[in-house]
Amino acid sequence: MKSVIRAIPLHLTLVILSILTLFPFLMMALIASKDRVQLYTGFWSLPNPVRWENFIEGARLTAPFVLNSVIVSGAVTLACLAVSILAAYVFSRVRFPGRTLIWSLVIGLLLVPGILVLVPLFLTVRSMGLFNSYAGLVLPQVAAGIPFATFLFKNFFDQLPDDLFGAAAIDGASDLTILRHIVLPLSMPIVSTVAVLILLSSWNNYVWPLVITRDEELRTIPLGLVFLYTDLNLSNFPNPGLEMAAYTMASLPILVLFFLATRTFIQGISNGAIKD
Repeated sequence: MKSVIRAIPLHLTLVILSILTLFPFLMMALIASKDRVQLYTGFWSLPNPVRWENFIEGARLTAPFVLNSVIVSGAVTLACLAVSILAAYVFSRVRFPGRTLIWSLVIGLLLVPGILVLVPLFLTVRSMGLFNSYAGLVLPQVAAGIPFATFLFKNFFDQLPDDLFGAAAIDGASDLTILRHIVLPLSMPIVSTVAVLILLSSWNNYVWPLVITRDEELRTIPLGLVFLYTDLNLSNFPNPGLEMAAYTMASLPILVLFFLATRTFIQGISNGAIKD
């Protein structure tokens, strides 16, 4: 009984924090469900009727930007995972000359602020003829995400029991076979965690798409929403319902992804697949 009473303040605090966290999302959906008259006459009241046309129009306006974000973020995530998993396995399990030095350089890349290399990176991408292209959007983000992902994967691979690798080597398994049939099945929690982190970082990236793109057809969702506000002339003729509906529809893909990956994401954050 005493333990239950002691837990009440903790659970009450968690409930309050959860409400505060979800409140902006609830307000976004509430505003998106109203027209101008409903907002001005009853801002805090429930919509009656619900203006579903706001969501339909918001989905139509944001669909091209969401598609671009799916393409770019998906490509960045898959490429980062492929390269960083291979690199982490090599650094973790293969001994070669200069391994410590090269790994130190990789770690050093984590200390370099992204904004510091923005201009050199732009000049490099432009000189390669990748300006205003999907390749120009994807490849620099892949390069930026690889050091962080490699660091996380290597730390996880180092915790795997050496007996597993020794037994596989005795059976004649190659490094790729070991990676595919032993390491990856045990590493799904951390793979899921890193994938979600990389995808969110790419999805929310505003500065690089703004710098490297010019055509409307290449705008990702953060960039598209900013220009949408200008294109619809919402500063002079505000339409909060339509604007919030566009934000709501743009956030749905990430919300769906997060709910699908919640279990493995939390498992990867907490303890992964191997416990000491």
